[in-house]
Amino acid sequence: MDPLPGEFSEAYFTGEEPMPDWPVRFAIVTACNPDGRIVANAVNTEADRKLAAELERRELVHFRITGGSLDGRHQEPGWGIATHDLAVARDLSKRYQQLAFFWIERGQLKLVDTETGEIRDLALWSERWRRS
Repeated sequence: MDPLPGEFSEAYFTGEEPMPDWPVRFAIVTACNPDGRIVANAVNTEADRKLAAELERRELVHFRITGGSLDGRHQEPGWGIATHDLAVARDLSKRYQQLAFFWIERGQLKLVDTETGEIRDLALWSERWRRS
């Protein structure tokens, strides 16, 4: 998984806390900055809108989560997606041209390479979640 930018492994998250509690398994997928290229805000906003509409159309339970650097200088809005199927998240990540996505299972945060499917354990979810 070395081709992925190191910042992915250092991501922290803020956003909506699903009620009444976090799903046992969920993914975090963004539509921002496809193929790892920084694009205009308008392009990211439109891609995010399309991803949100697709989640609605597919009737996937989702909630807003923003990932980024600990200092907050870089942030990308994304969606927490409650699913027991890693393939659902990988498909969305591919469709929105993402290099990777995050998978949280039983409190463990993992980074998944979209292309290869390789999974890397990162940290406890509770260590990377910051309340808004």
